[in-house]
Amino acid sequence: MKTHLSFLSLLPLLAVSCGEHDHDGGFHSPHSNQPRLVSIEVEVYDPVSNGVWENVLVRVVEADNEWSGCICVSPSEQWYRTDEFGRVFLDEAILANADVGMLEDGAGRAILYPAFDQDEVTITLEVWADTFMPVFVDVPLSWDQPDVFVEVPFN
Repeated sequence: MKTHLSFLSLLPLLAVSCGEHDHDGGFHSPHSNQPRLVSIEVEVYDPVSNGVWENVLVRVVEADNEWSGCICVSPSEQWYRTDEFGRVFLDEAILANADVGMLEDGAGRAILYPAFDQDEVTITLEVWADTFMPVFVDVPLSWDQPDVFVEVPFN
């Protein structure tokens, strides 16, 4: 009986040593604690026809950064055009170059860490075309979901 009690008292320690407890109540492998590159793929479509919009402009407006508490507005007016599929890919370099306070790795790429206070950001994008009203969309990124695909209705 004494041996069983000793073993049972070690169970919590064994669980902690096998993985780390994250803020969502789950466990993740200690090998997955590496920062993750972030990206956003945007598809702009016409909700009436369900077709996609080619040559529509998309830019990063700001980011609400959990680690700094800053809602950082981009000083850049860099726009990216959707392709023939109505898509534009905002990779980790583009998101870092938007200068919205993103965490960056040594190569200057936007990243998120698994730490509780460094694992989430919300990026605001603007979608615009001549003679149309601009559309703003908030895109949440997290360490658990660093690459996001977002469909934006535009008409």
